[in-house]
Amino acid sequence: MKDLPLRRGQLVTTFGPGSLVISPEGESAMIGSLDKWYYDKNENQINALDEFEIQEPRLRSLLKVDKLLMPPDYRPGYKYKDAGDALKQTNTDIYIPLLRFPTWHYCNVCKTLHQSDMSNRTSWLDCKNCKERRKMIQVPFVMVCNHGHISDFPWREWVHKDEYTSCEGQMRLITTGGATLDSLKVKCSCNKERLLRGIMTRKNNINDDEEGISELSKRLNDNGELYKCPGHKPWYGSLSESEICTSYPVAVLKNSINVYYPNTISAIYLPGENPAVERLIDMFERNGVTSSWLNMADNSDKKIEIVKKMCPPEIQEYSHSDIELAILYIEGELDDEQAEERIYSKNTEKELRKKEFETLVNEVDTENLKVRKEWDTSNTEEDDITNKFTLVNRVTKLKETIALTGFNRLTTNEEESGRSKLEKGKKLLFKNPDLQENNWLPAYKVYGEGIFFTINVEKLFTWEQRYDVISYFNRLITRTEKSRAKIDESILKPRNVLIHTLAHIIIDELALTCGYNSASIRERLYINDKQCGILIYTSSGDIDGTFGGLVRMGKKENFFSVVYQAIDKARWCSSDPVCTEIGKSSGQGVNNLNGAACHSCSYLPETSCELGNLFLDRTLLVDEKIGFFGK
Repeated sequence: MKDLPLRRGQLVTTFGPGSLVISPEGESAMIGSLDKWYYDKNENQINALDEFEIQEPRLRSLLKVDKLLMPPDYRPGYKYKDAGDALKQTNTDIYIPLLRFPTWHYCNVCKTLHQSDMSNRTSWLDCKNCKERRKMIQVPFVMVCNHGHISDFPWREWVHKDEYTSCEGQMRLITTGGATLDSLKVKCSCNKERLLRGIMTRKNNINDDEEGISELSKRLNDNGELYKCPGHKPWYGSLSESEICTSYPVAVLKNSINVYYPNTISAIYLPGENPAVERLIDMFERNGVTSSWLNMADNSDKKIEIVKKMCPPEIQEYSHSDIELAILYIEGELDDEQAEERIYSKNTEKELRKKEFETLVNEVDTENLKVRKEWDTSNTEEDDITNKFTLVNRVTKLKETIALTGFNRLTTNEEESGRSKLEKGKKLLFKNPDLQENNWLPAYKVYGEGIFFTINVEKLFTWEQRYDVISYFNRLITRTEKSRAKIDESILKPRNVLIHTLAHIIIDELALTCGYNSASIRERLYINDKQCGILIYTSSGDIDGTFGGLVRMGKKENFFSVVYQAIDKARWCSSDPVCTEIGKSSGQGVNNLNGAACHSCSYLPETSCELGNLFLDRTLLVDEKIGFFGK
């Protein structure tokens, strides 16, 4: 497979282990498991990983891992060869493993199907039918299941209607013209042929059981035996890597979005109670002081000695106790009992956000988090829209750490939560997750700015207790139960849908005024029982952060004018009256989980929304009778 340039941030989100990436030439490859990430071109393991380590003790302790490591960047070794000590460079020629997948190809002349090795770096193969070397085209389909497995489509089994077939004849992928699967068929040299119709259908009808028996599982075998997922995990490095799976697979296009849904957890840097310790931790990170260095010493005095040698002279200004406390944070020795207790909670990320909310409501001035108070409820005028808000703070600088904890296929919903979800995710990311050296997760840090504001909790609670609001919202609850989707029930409250919709319309309006497009602005919702806040922020990989355009819109004279305009625009959608009427009657969107919300009024790019553009409803926001901001 040819080398593909990927950004480090993409390797923690879109293109993590087990995902498919498409090259500019149209070839697809699979990102290998984390076991083989830090190896050079000679397959030698890199041991000096200190420069890739990210110091986020709170997130690391919660995930129960030894390290959070940033994906490696590529440094060509030939540029530094014989350059002398002045230009000496470490960790050169590190590659992220790429594996050719799908392995089935077809000849663009005779359409004969051929299977290649996963390690093959080129698509030029010897065509058995043409008797010459030709550039092959990868097949467009792969087979996935909701347990995270991915396999080549069973071409031979499908055309012979038998998963145990022994025929080794040559197959051809023939198209008869057209844009649907009815125009594609597989034909074997034994004269058997079959259309690909139905291979991408998950269910036949709503009476199928909850597992969702796919049409592929039902129709592959001619004898009626259900075809089950072979349980392949090719990102481990071999097509033979598999496990027993009881799921029913479905064919999908290899570049389809549902092939890979990354599970990430993010944490905004929060200062501790001791500013000196926070400055020391920041100094440790800049100078490569990591837990692996500290483990070389067997007592605290020797550890402090190592730290002082690695850090600049200003470390002498800090007390012995502060340095010792900072070392404990780096080693993850603090808050272990609390972290162990929190990890078993229903939603790990909610525990992170409780502390974030408590910090963001206050004024903060540290190296990695700066919060400026802009407005509070004491300045509210009667009968003004501002009386629905309690606080507006401008976050002039923030640092966010994003860690990859696993991935899903076909759907983003899962029954597992807390510790079991993390363990399942780690088993997917690592071939050998139980090894001590594999007790880490990939992470990425970004810097940015934002606006944090809170809604009046008392007014929200009073509003959602109204009979007409409850009666209307029960329709969404009914649709949710009918969909049988796996949904966190804590989101099913009127105030949560309201806050989510409000965040979307404000982001849309900010994108028109602050200089960032909507894909660059993200929401972070704080919707616990006693916390009703929204952080709207933008971030990038640059340590200097962003340009200040979003923070400027957080000033009182700018922010509330944006809110006014956003709410006023939300009263009418360009798809109305259809959008509003459908939203009120039957719902819309995936599984009808949205009310009056569509691409014309409320949807955001996937990078911006935390909930996949679900649980949105303008009716709860601006309806004249039941809307929180209704006239």
